[in-house]
Amino acid sequence: MSNVDQLASFSGYYSLDIAPGAFLSIDTTETPLATSQISPPPLIPSVVVSVSLDGKSSAAYPFTGDATFDGVTLTIPEGKIMIKLTRNYDNGKLVSFSGNVNGTIVNGFTYYNPVPLSSFAGEYTNVSTNKTAISITSDRRIYFDFSVFSGGPGTLTPVTDYIYVPGMFVVTFAGRDQDPTNFTLMFGTDGKSGLACSIQRGTKALFAVTIPTPP
Repeated sequence: MSNVDQLASFSGYYSLDIAPGAFLSIDTTETPLATSQISPPPLIPSVVVSVSLDGKSSAAYPFTGDATFDGVTLTIPEGKIMIKLTRNYDNGKLVSFSGNVNGTIVNGFTYYNPVPLSSFAGEYTNVSTNKTAISITSDRRIYFDFSVFSGGPGTLTPVTDYIYVPGMFVVTFAGRDQDPTNFTLMFGTDGKSGLACSIQRGTKALFAVTIPTPP
């Protein structure tokens, strides 16, 4: 596992106790490797570490260049960040860290954990039309009905170029039919309706679930 893959597994928003609103966040996006001959292609993570010591201003540092992570210690020379991350469940807290940021001793924790796209595998039915709108497979393939907002036939088309944010359970990809406006898929759960997805495009939105209400 590469350094960036290891750090991506610690994605989350970490509260700091040094000031109201202070935080450190590890934000990851994943995109399929377009040049890969493997099907489905591997997801390539990109990580940005952001920090606010006063809860009023913040700075972001891409995990590139001289930045390192050995599975425990994260070092980003550009931001003068050196912290040690520990995964240990404690009363709802999943990961904690301690260390130094720009000369300030810091301690933080997060209740969140990144979720792989495969966790949302399923067939999602548009609750308004009762037609299939999305299909997510266990090997992270996405099939989507690009005509969902025009009452289309429910024909699913492969989506090969997308961005997934495992800390927010969000997928984005460009539109088609000469309209580049992005689609945004926001995944979650909806009680007895199983897995759920809010599909958004511009100001339009609709809802799809894996266990639709019987007609």
